[in-house]
Parts: sequence; structure tokens; C-alpha cells
Amino acid sequence: MTRAQRISMVAVALVIVVVGFIALRPGSDNGDKSSSSPQSSSSTTGTGAGGQDGTPQAATIDVVDGKPDGGVKTITFAKGDQIRLKVNSDTADEVHIHGYDIHKDVDAGGSVQFAFPASIDGKFEIELEEAKQQLANLEVTP
Repeated sequence: MTRAQRISMVAVALVIVVVGFIALRPGSDNGDKSSSSPQSSSSTTGTGAGGQDGTPQAATIDVVDGKPDGGVKTITFAKGDQIRLKVNSDTADEVHIHGYDIHKDVDAGGSVQFAFPASIDGKFEIELEEAKQQLANLEVTP
């Protein structure tokens, strides 16, 4: 084997390792829409494989002590997707999705669910309306 052939083989092996690392790294888009990271700048993707029956799973926001557990996250959907969102709250308030102007009351210790088409692209705030507490960012990509 010539030196050029050995260098080519090493380069190909290196590319395979890098691609494998990117595909398998934690936080990669593997179809899981929930984020277990407690960081406030984390992101959740609303697309990908759904539940056992094939329906998309809802992105979930947990409200603890009137604030989003783990901080404000970004939930991303593609325009045309069905947005499915669940808010579990220990605080009674109105959950408001700005831009889409959708709102529902949630009881303390209760939950509310939203399902609507991602028809408007952009970035929108999800908040507890009365408390003026931001829960998440909704991003709909074109």
C-alpha cells in the first residue's frame, strides 16, 4: 500500500468517526421532543417520531413555584406541523401563546393542552399571563 493510499484511508476513517460522533452525540435530533437539560437556554424540537400509535407527542412545560422548571426553553416546530403542547402548573393562571393569540386557564396542580397547526412562522412567547412569567419560546421555522 502506498503512502497516498494510507493517508486516504486514514482521512476516510476520520470522516466516519466525526459523522458518527455528530449523529450520536447527546442532544442530537433523534426524534425525542423533550429536553431533560436543566439549562435555561435549552431547545426542544416538536418534530420527529411520535408515540406508539404514531401520533406526535406533546412538548411539555412544567411550572414549579410559578416558573418554568429548568428555565425558559425554546420549542421548535416547522411551519405546517401540528403544534402539541402541554403545560403542567402548580400555579393557577392563564397560559397565553402570543402571536397565535391562544389562551387557556390552568388550575393550580392542573394541566392544559394545546393542539393547533403551525401556520405562522416566527418566534412567539408562551407565558403565564397574569403573573407575566415567560414559560417558553415557541419558534416556528419556515
